[in-house]
Amino acid sequence: MRIIQASCYYPPHVGGVENHVRELANALSGYGNELMVLCADIPRLYREESPPNMRFRAIELFPGYVPLIFGMSRIKHLDADVYHSHCPPPFFSRAINRYGKHPHVVTYHFDLAVPERVRGMRIPRAVAKHVERIYNRHYATQLLDDSDAIIVTGRSYAETSPVLGDYLHKCTVIPNGIDLRKFDSVIKQLVRVTERRKNILFVGRLVYPKGIEYLIRALPGVLRDVPDAKLVIVGDGEDRDRLRMLVERLNLSSKVEFRGFLSFKDLVRSYLEASVFVLPSFTRLENFGIVLLEAMACRTPVIASDIPGVRENITNGNGLLFPTCDVASLSDAIVRVLSDEEQIMRMGAAGRKLVESNYDWRMIAARVLQLYESLM
Repeated sequence: MRIIQASCYYPPHVGGVENHVRELANALSGYGNELMVLCADIPRLYREESPPNMRFRAIELFPGYVPLIFGMSRIKHLDADVYHSHCPPPFFSRAINRYGKHPHVVTYHFDLAVPERVRGMRIPRAVAKHVERIYNRHYATQLLDDSDAIIVTGRSYAETSPVLGDYLHKCTVIPNGIDLRKFDSVIKQLVRVTERRKNILFVGRLVYPKGIEYLIRALPGVLRDVPDAKLVIVGDGEDRDRLRMLVERLNLSSKVEFRGFLSFKDLVRSYLEASVFVLPSFTRLENFGIVLLEAMACRTPVIASDIPGVRENITNGNGLLFPTCDVASLSDAIVRVLSDEEQIMRMGAAGRKLVESNYDWRMIAARVLQLYESLM
């Protein structure tokens, strides 16, 4: 089957959508399909050839967030059995509806939710709501009207979406996944030489909607009961300096480690060293949480905000949920996990079992292929 995947960004940009597109494309190729990925040419010096890609000239309207892409009429010259686009941003999805052929599958990753602060700048709520309304009415609904099928990663997220409510009949729930073979090859190397510590781990971009500030503010409450606990933050982003300043103000410098971007091997080591992983995101920009799957693959218990989509990954004793932005509840949840070694082992085993049975990319790709075939 000839398949075109389209996403505005593609690795080395780091984010959930980029990782999703890369891993899905690789998994689909593993089933013998012919893949091409369409994306912006940012950064211009980077070329990834596996799977093959076509890069379009682009400039960033807002660096790291929104590219303005040119020349998408070239899509009319491409031929495939199925077109699969990923939004937001919606630009490739709309271009395929205009220039491409059908069937066209859209993975709707998340609703546009303008945060209160971007790159340190406060965004007035009136402005944010206006942008969201324009996007929902003039971009999202048009592209969903013209698509043949919509993939959503969680039922609860779709049912609470301000956009997807009228399109639930088109929606198929297919979750995100991880490459278990890739994780297991490194876990096998490290598991005998890595010890669990009282580490609390966060992995992700250091941006306001991720809620890292609330995790840092929860740490003093944890230390009262678990004095040898330590917070490890993996990743980088626009809020790095602001978060470091918060750590200093709270006199937590000796208890918080910023590790920045890590190699894959060091990332796995960080998961294996941690006794609990926390995802404190609090907006609809977080619709799933692939990092939760990564932690579970390493048998690390998880704690996450009780938000649509994300909550579906906390099941069968693998972790805990807490009310969004509730520092006291988050502290209590972390202490509950860190204070019980047997519970850490039980939660870790439950998470690993869940990933093995539901979230390996080979299984996910097989379900996507079934959807493609049903439309042809």
